[in-house]
Amino acid sequence: MGRPRLAALGAVGALFATVLCAGETSADTEPVPAQAPHTITVGIPHTVGPHSAGTSNVPCQGGRFPSGGGVLTTSNGVFLTATWPSGISWVGDVYNETDTPQTFTPVAICTLQRHTTRFGTSVNVPSGQTATVRATCDPGQVATGGGPNAGARGTGSDSGQAYISQSSDIGRQWVGRVTNHGPRFVILQTYVRCADTPHTAYASGPTRLAQGATGTAHVECGPGEVPTGGGGLGDPAVDFNESFPTTTGWTVRATNHGSVPLDLFARVTCTRP
Repeated sequence: MGRPRLAALGAVGALFATVLCAGETSADTEPVPAQAPHTITVGIPHTVGPHSAGTSNVPCQGGRFPSGGGVLTTSNGVFLTATWPSGISWVGDVYNETDTPQTFTPVAICTLQRHTTRFGTSVNVPSGQTATVRATCDPGQVATGGGPNAGARGTGSDSGQAYISQSSDIGRQWVGRVTNHGPRFVILQTYVRCADTPHTAYASGPTRLAQGATGTAHVECGPGEVPTGGGGLGDPAVDFNESFPTTTGWTVRATNHGSVPLDLFARVTCTRP
């Protein structure tokens, strides 16, 4: 089921060598300090076996913490089940539906700016069901990034099949939505990173996906802004394959598991360095 990704390959390649403004970063070295307070840090690619769930994380370094983050994958048969902050790290979980090993890579946007983490109430998501959980920042704060966590729970390689169909901001909130395609229940929780500095959110136009098709949506920050977090949304039947920052915006790739054509939107939260 693997095929070349549909996202902008130049932007993806730039992630592995470029920070948002000055300096360079790699998976195993501390990012060079940048003039801007945000840098993109790409983790080490992690292998997930056929028909199995996998988890990995990338830490921020040099006293930085994640304002947001995402996950890169190598196949349209790999689906996101979690993208969320944990301490100084950004965590990504996936499920590989293909018959061959695949790789996925967590990506963090790291900053020295002060943030807090809030999370919503945990909910059980039975097999075949869809659930939505919101996480809300404190009054006076705005959401800079976030994501849902419905990763591998319980035991067995077929656990953790709750695919993300929404990870996006709404003012002080971050909204996470998943549909459980696995045989076991999962527990969904949504996390949001919050700051008291001005941020602006942007949405892409719709990308129409035919039944069974995979496609991408991309959205840019405003002039002079850098991304701090992002994601996307669509119908609950539009499941994310990957969601990640570029130097100036956000890209999301997803597959339409519905019975009719459906739209996919990308969203990005941005600030001025």
